[in-house]
Amino acid sequence: MKKKDEKTTIFFCNGKKCSKYNKEPKDYLKNQIIEFGLEDKVCFSKMDCQKMCKKAPVLCIEPKDIWKKEVTVKKAKKIFEKHIL
Repeated sequence: MKKKDEKTTIFFCNGKKCSKYNKEPKDYLKNQIIEFGLEDKVCFSKMDCQKMCKKAPVLCIEPKDIWKKEVTVKKAKKIFEKHIL
């Protein structure tokens, strides 16, 4: 169970292929976090290449240990609604 003061961190793979495709979903999530006033509860970070290039872009949500692949803006919307809000 998540502690009240524990931040959620969204890690985006920073590998060559992921970083090529993750700009739009990352921007969407950042805008939603600002719009909902969650800047003090959610942060972003880069992670090293996860060797899942065929599934790019890849992200991980901690501390929940949720991994998502092939993240589009449409998937980012579902991720935000289900795991961030």
